[in-house]
Amino acid sequence: MKRYIALLALVVVGGCTDRVLSPPNQPFSNVVLESDPVIVAAGDLVCGTGTSNTALCKHAETATLTTNIAPAAALLLGDIQYESATFSDFNTFYHPTWGVHNAIVRPAPGNHEYQTAGAAGYFDYYGAAGVVTGSRTEGWYSFNVGSWHIVSLNSNCASVGGCQAGSPQETWLRADLASNPAVCTLAYWHHPRFSSGAHGNNSITQALWQALYDHGADLILAGHDHNYERFAPQTATGVADARGIRSFVVGTGGKELRSLSTTRANSERRDASSLGVLQLTLHAASYDWQFVPIPGHTLSDAGTATCVTSEPPPPPPQTTLTIAAAADAHTLRDSPKSNFGSATTLLVDGSPEARTYLKFIVSGIGTKSVVRARLRLFAVDPSNAGGILHRVNSTSWKENTLKWNGQPSYDAAVLGSLGAVAANAWYEIDVTSAITADGTYSFALRSPSADGADYSSREAFAANRPQLVIVVQ
Repeated sequence: MKRYIALLALVVVGGCTDRVLSPPNQPFSNVVLESDPVIVAAGDLVCGTGTSNTALCKHAETATLTTNIAPAAALLLGDIQYESATFSDFNTFYHPTWGVHNAIVRPAPGNHEYQTAGAAGYFDYYGAAGVVTGSRTEGWYSFNVGSWHIVSLNSNCASVGGCQAGSPQETWLRADLASNPAVCTLAYWHHPRFSSGAHGNNSITQALWQALYDHGADLILAGHDHNYERFAPQTATGVADARGIRSFVVGTGGKELRSLSTTRANSERRDASSLGVLQLTLHAASYDWQFVPIPGHTLSDAGTATCVTSEPPPPPPQTTLTIAAAADAHTLRDSPKSNFGSATTLLVDGSPEARTYLKFIVSGIGTKSVVRARLRLFAVDPSNAGGILHRVNSTSWKENTLKWNGQPSYDAAVLGSLGAVAANAWYEIDVTSAITADGTYSFALRSPSADGADYSSREAFAANRPQLVIVVQ
């Protein structure tokens, strides 16, 4: 009890700056532990209004068990207050049992929390108690315990904008992991990605698992199925992998147990006979686990493992696409009915006014992202002003019919410009903002200067034709 009493003192003494747990994205603040920190985790805890068989409820015993362990943190894996997680039930049932640990509690919401619209009871109760829960419209956050980075996520995906790749939560998670490159990382939520329990595997959190895998995370904890299960390290798709993530289902926090169902791949230990909590000892580069049952229950499962030390995977390789102009021609105000589509040069001038049009058919981007795109032109005549480039929305014009009269208009926005150009040299204009996907793109180049510039057209020497160079990854 010595360490636990000391840690609680840090919380209750007024004016003290030391804290047992850090707020989101902040490190431990000068807390001295006698040894590497111990934390506990469990989900599916407290019976409440509407619970049919309260004789099976043992949440008071798991709360007492936690008192005896004296952990530095208690991770609650959702379905914390049954049946509808109202504010009243939190105060009536949770508060006198598990509520005594609120100073060290870090919760994640379960589906029963959302039986009350917006999980209002959950957010209202913990907000009043000063317990970190993240934004009430999101419910995810992170913190540090010792040298470990720990992330609490919300697997009620339909209520928080989804959990898929690119969703607000997945995007936040990747940014959080990138800015907190700890040697050891743990994440937890309610609905397990993998489970041999009645609910079984759930792919809704696969993208979150993938983000954690990509950043070398070590442990994932979940509840939902009312049993205990340990899985070997694996990928987000369930392939055994030595650098994968080990996971536990710990739906043993006090609500009645439920029988196991189909045994899933990579399951190493399963049990539906004992209620209790998972105890984790967090070392600098490893961890120990032990299931601690309540009195009278007998499950024993313990072990140790090292943390994943591999660096996050490198970014996807970049590919360069070089695309020749599909059409190009200039127009002359002084010859409004003339077509110059077969000319070997492209003219840009302010007086007499000459304007150049270029068209490119882009393919090869597909699902990749555009890193940068540049229009390249080969100058054959010098000028003190190489031209100003605009996007042209129309792509239906043809180089063999293009004339000043009837030429397409260009956008007012300037994509880029060229200063002075010399003959026999390449020049580039950044058009990254205009190129987003495969398709046809059209540009107009004009000049306010009477010192006109000439460029090679696609009818000129092949090596000097206009190009669109796009880098994708």
